[in-house]
Amino acid sequence: MVALATVVGFLNPSAAAEIGIVVMAIGYTVAGLTFIVRSRAHRGDERLAWSLIGVGLLFGALGVAAFIVAALSGFDPPAFGPLDLFFIGAYSFVLAGFWILPHLEGAPYRRMRVMLDGLVGAVSVALIAWVWVLEDLLDAVRGAPVWELVIGSIYPVFDVAILIAVMVVTLRRTTLRFDPRMLVFGLGVSAQAVADLVYFNQGLGASFSETEPFFPAYMLATTCFLVAGLILDRRPEPREYAERRTPWWAMAAPYSAAMLLIGMLVVRVMTAPETDLQTLELLAGVIVVVALIMVRQAVAIRENRELVESQRTALVSSISHELRTPLTAIVGFLDILRDPDQHMETEARREMLGIVDQQATYMARIVSDLVMLNRSDPDLHLQERLVDVDGVVSSALASLDLDAAPGVTTEIDEGLVGLFDPARMHQVLVNLLTNAARYGGPNRLVVARRHNDDLIFEVHDDGPGVPKRYELMIWDRFERGAHRYDAGLPGSGIGLALVSMLMRAHQGTATYRTSERLGGACFVVTLPDKAHQREASSGLAGPHGRDVGETTDHRGTLVNNDGR
Repeated sequence: MVALATVVGFLNPSAAAEIGIVVMAIGYTVAGLTFIVRSRAHRGDERLAWSLIGVGLLFGALGVAAFIVAALSGFDPPAFGPLDLFFIGAYSFVLAGFWILPHLEGAPYRRMRVMLDGLVGAVSVALIAWVWVLEDLLDAVRGAPVWELVIGSIYPVFDVAILIAVMVVTLRRTTLRFDPRMLVFGLGVSAQAVADLVYFNQGLGASFSETEPFFPAYMLATTCFLVAGLILDRRPEPREYAERRTPWWAMAAPYSAAMLLIGMLVVRVMTAPETDLQTLELLAGVIVVVALIMVRQAVAIRENRELVESQRTALVSSISHELRTPLTAIVGFLDILRDPDQHMETEARREMLGIVDQQATYMARIVSDLVMLNRSDPDLHLQERLVDVDGVVSSALASLDLDAAPGVTTEIDEGLVGLFDPARMHQVLVNLLTNAARYGGPNRLVVARRHNDDLIFEVHDDGPGVPKRYELMIWDRFERGAHRYDAGLPGSGIGLALVSMLMRAHQGTATYRTSERLGGACFVVTLPDKAHQREASSGLAGPHGRDVGETTDHRGTLVNNDGR
């Protein structure tokens, strides 16, 4: 019924003036009771938040009912007066509930930064709207009583707060980002803000009967609140999404209104013959917005500082954990080898020295990788040549430690040859295979194939895979995805970052998808236009530049990786 009345109100504004106030009273009452009843389906902050919003809607219904009773009693109340205390209470409860909603995740500084982004945009929009209607309000403001002006001015303040809430909901990133309840509720408060602005323009210094409230917008807001209440108990299931950097448009949106406000001030100063009240309003608005931006930047600097400190602590912890094990092994074996009382066979001594050499190589590679990743644009001195793909894959498998080597099968196109740096591609494959051994299941599959002229390597495993939200983050330096706080798994978070860097150096790509072969993770590296077919008489380079027929021993070379 309320929705039908809203449609009629937009089609016939005169009918809206007759039925609008009754529709608002009924709609607010039903919506408030619906919010309170259906909030019981939730717990904690969300239950409290929706209950407060329901109480606020009931306060709004009482305010509308008070105006109806006054009109039926023959009393014509002022447009802004004591009865507005009901609506002020309604706004207070609704906004308190809205801000309690668990709609924003993250650390306190992140929440504050997003709130300030919304505040900048909301204040700018409100000031622009104020300036547009300011000239029409000047005469009414001069003749209005002070108490009426104070009460009337509260509404724009609440409207600004509502706009902040809507912008925060728009900018937030949570697993409930596309919550239809929040979208419908945001549409309702936006319609309410538009109607309040029109009413404020007409109401100062006038009685209620002399105003023409924008009832179609009020009825639209009532309809939205009712719909939100009806679907309140249908909390959407959490949705996984790949975390990514905030898009530029989301960061720029709140500041577009600020730029428009500054532009209006510049035009006004250049065209107005003298400084008038409107120019002063614009100037004051720009000062407020600039102050908010400065506070926002201070919060962002503090947030970045804490982020850098946490990353530094995590890096020191992970690197020390990575280096402690090989260093302990080296020191231990060297103590045994230096002990004059120890008598051991030559084979045992050779085995110990081999382990020491292996662990030292491992540590050297970690340091080398860290140095490489620390450079913004490292010169890798790639030595691309035609290489037997089968030989590079075999070399990478031979380089794995005993824990990573078992359970690996290969599928390689016969006679497949690639144009790349064999040492770097060897490093990429070892990183991906070690990653699969650490975080995947016992079975792994290496696929090397040709697609048109592209050379494609795939490393599959049968583990749990990468959670959706970390699919993009795992390629960042020192990022371990879901295992970032798991001290039980070794790793420093540089393996996949190196893979991504090496593939960019080859003008290739490194991507992730769920494995359709084994059901776990599948990491894919693609070298465009680098696939060739081996000719029978060709003399191709082997894994490290030697002839394919020569034997190349790569055991003892360990490359760390822990991208997940």
